[in-house]
Amino acid sequence: MSPCPVAIVLAAVLALGPVLIEPSTARANSACAEPGAAPQRRAAEEVGMDEAALAAAMDFGIGAKAHAIQVYRHGCLIADHAPTGDLPMPLFSASKGVTAVAVGRAVTLGHFGLDDPIGRFFPTADAAHARITVRQVLTQTTGLHFSWPADVASIATSTVDRVLAAPIDYEPGTTFQYAQAVLGLLPRIIEITTGLDYQEFVRRELMGPLGIPRDHWVWLRDRDTTTAVAGGLAMRPADLARIARLVLQRGEWAGNQLIDADYLRQATTPTQANGGYGFLLWLNAGETFRGVNVPVPALYEHRLFPGLPHDTIAFSGALGQLAVVIPSRDLVIIRLGVPATIDPNNLTGFLTGTSNPDNRMLFHRIVAAVENQEPLEDPDLPPDPIHRTGATPEERALLLDPHTTAAILLGTGAYGGCDIAVCHGRPLPADIFGLALDVGNQLAAALPGER
Repeated sequence: MSPCPVAIVLAAVLALGPVLIEPSTARANSACAEPGAAPQRRAAEEVGMDEAALAAAMDFGIGAKAHAIQVYRHGCLIADHAPTGDLPMPLFSASKGVTAVAVGRAVTLGHFGLDDPIGRFFPTADAAHARITVRQVLTQTTGLHFSWPADVASIATSTVDRVLAAPIDYEPGTTFQYAQAVLGLLPRIIEITTGLDYQEFVRRELMGPLGIPRDHWVWLRDRDTTTAVAGGLAMRPADLARIARLVLQRGEWAGNQLIDADYLRQATTPTQANGGYGFLLWLNAGETFRGVNVPVPALYEHRLFPGLPHDTIAFSGALGQLAVVIPSRDLVIIRLGVPATIDPNNLTGFLTGTSNPDNRMLFHRIVAAVENQEPLEDPDLPPDPIHRTGATPEERALLLDPHTTAAILLGTGAYGGCDIAVCHGRPLPADIFGLALDVGNQLAAALPGER
């Protein structure tokens, strides 16, 4: 297999323009059925959208460094800039939304409930940790001590052991914290209750029924073999669109109710702790929301996507990996790529997809192309708060978390059996080789032309 250098791929991507679907002779007024091998295509005007406005929106998005944009209405693909084609692209934290859907499948099948305490699955958890619920993990309101070093090190250590030993700073269910490592509990819960490896469960119960073959996606694991659900998934844009469409259709696919509709209703309802967050999904429902800022999420006094319909839902990942679902417009929008600009005074806007003004404007322009609708609200896109040049001593202490950092480096406390140097008797080089082999095998199957 000859690898395809990232630089060559990106250069080719940026050189190509959008593809708008030409009108067919016979107009199809009905929605497109769930796709087989490929989605059905329609012209924008066939599904009630202004073709010129949509083309201008696509041009704007490509100019803002989107490597893939796909727009679907009524289930039909109406605009497509995806020159990466069959190449899986990293989703980063948009992986979280896919995880929420997978959890929904397990809940629908009756393997566990949203309000089950995690002590049911992890009998070694102490009483304080045992009462944390599955719902609180999904809403990022566990109350566990936020540790940036621990989150960063989670791929190289034992995620579950660390989470069950973390101090509890807040009453569970009351405070939003955008954490990573704690989400490692979710694949383990699915494995414990189903008897299947998490990725096998996802293949069998989610990807398979949606028509997404196993060789279309790549998912990383940590050193303890826990799937990195917080940000380790890579998928093809069109396959991500299938998962987004499943959410749009309230869990129904080809006549089968894969995800209970009430689960998705709850998943897309914000909590009191964060008006812009549901079950690992970002929402436009609240008039305010808390962001991904560390060490303390900032409160923003506006909706997540100003000007967009309030029912907008987003799978969101770093640098602008986004799947946006708008039920009231029957729209799914995929945007994958990098930011066009970097503002050193606004790193949150750069690093996150939802806070980037270019992405907000792209979605606003696409939705505005829908004909015969009430005018959209003024986008009035406010910039994120400008971050101070320096942090306070308290903030620096929270970010550096020296106690946890020392435990990670020295292999003490929760890291006694699995630290960066040695995990369960395996040295780091051996685990790196194993990870590279696993990812290499997945990539070899997923890259086009290798089958």
